Amino acid sequence: MSAQDPLRFGLIGVDSSHALQFTRLLGDGRTGRVAGGTVVAAWQGPTSTDFPPSRDRNDANASTLAESGIALLGSPAEVAAAVDVLLLVSSDARTRRDQFMSVAGFDLPVYVDTRFAANPENAEAMLAHAEASGCLVLSGSPKRFTPEFRAATTTGATSAALTGPLVVQPGHPGLSWYGVHLVDLAVAALGPDCVSIEPRRADLLLTWSDGRTATIGGPAEWNPWTRGQLRTARGAASFEIEANEDMLAGLLESIMASSRSGTPNIDRAEVLAICRIVAAGNEALESGATVRIPERTA
Repeated sequence: MSAQDPLRFGLIGVDSSHALQFTRLLGDGRTGRVAGGTVVAAWQGPTSTDFPPSRDRNDANASTLAESGIALLGSPAEVAAAVDVLLLVSSDARTRRDQFMSVAGFDLPVYVDTRFAANPENAEAMLAHAEASGCLVLSGSPKRFTPEFRAATTTGATSAALTGPLVVQPGHPGLSWYGVHLVDLAVAALGPDCVSIEPRRADLLLTWSDGRTATIGGPAEWNPWTRGQLRTARGAASFEIEANEDMLAGLLESIMASSRSGTPNIDRAEVLAICRIVAAGNEALESGATVRIPERTA
């Protein structure tokens, strides 16, 4: 890929709102809201009929992309052959492992959107396959790349209190659907070494190996606001993030920078920690008991 030419992006799956939003934000690669890349191809992927976000958007999103000039191709391999970077944005996390495995061997950076995998075992298998294949894996909630959150974390956090909608979807219970954003922010602020999760009356208490803590909680109904307060060495720093299309700009910039430099935008240990915390949080919510996470060994 040339340092001057816009990166050519390909979508693996189109049933996420991010498929259309990424395409609009990038535009033609030079004059879009986020310059430097453009979506040129997509693979629609099958509809998850038991999963409303996929069932209700897959065909409509594919039609919108086709009408805007994006080539809808017949397989992930065909998309990989036509692009510089892959964006795996299928909305159903249960499909992520198989779809990732089908494209990890094409020597392209692959961004796996927000919910990296349906469970920690899948995440470990995906990352092991990526390492064996030499695939550059990119990941992360767009919220961690917003200027609001980054400004609050410039001096390092000693604790965090995070709130946002905890909406669930079929096959994505507890923290698996929208709660993953709060888990991602907690790991971004405090690091990957979370060792326990305790369900409390109004939130979940996460404890790190060095005694630092984070709380996450929020309503079951959707609203666009994610808010937090981070305790830092210099005092408290608060942030407020509104979920909208512009929120994705920092994420796209991080994907482009990592694709050009060949370095991950998130450390492998953080990707695994997010998946492990989500799974442990789901167990804690179901059982009502504290769940321990073994300390990281590597």
